[in-house]
Amino acid sequence: MRSWALSVALCLIVLPLVGCAGRQASRLEGRYTLGDPGDGWRSVRPGGADFAWYNESLRATLYGDSNCADRYEDGRLRDLAKHLTVGIADEEIVFEETHSLAGREAYTARRRGQLDGVAVEVGVTVLKKDACVYDMVLIAPPGAPFEAAWSDFRGAVSDFETKGS
Repeated sequence: MRSWALSVALCLIVLPLVGCAGRQASRLEGRYTLGDPGDGWRSVRPGGADFAWYNESLRATLYGDSNCADRYEDGRLRDLAKHLTVGIADEEIVFEETHSLAGREAYTARRRGQLDGVAVEVGVTVLKKDACVYDMVLIAPPGAPFEAAWSDFRGAVSDFETKGS
């Protein structure tokens, strides 16, 4: 089951990260922090993202990524969040809100659907700050695993801070 969550995470990470980063983007990207997701989460190699954690008992993956400068996309937050879940079929929005995070408007949503025939639930938070788009994503099986992971995700995201440029 661990490979299931990692496969889902890789699919969702790779799709939005296709492209080349310029020198300026690489200096800006990853210059932020998230809170510790808590017990049961261990840091894993983030692939194309900046940070990633996996919780084996919940079969959940949490990651953070930033796209800056040449890779910055100045779209509506809701549209940027939708882009992160483009591979999910039969998608339904379970929850969405606009709120303040790090002094900026942020968008958070939960979506359920199917990825390659497997039921998944995805939580996303997106915000734009200092010519960067920051994406925080949670992927887990729907139901109790997602509910437990959602609380950890919200806590980690609430501690989001950018570092000096």
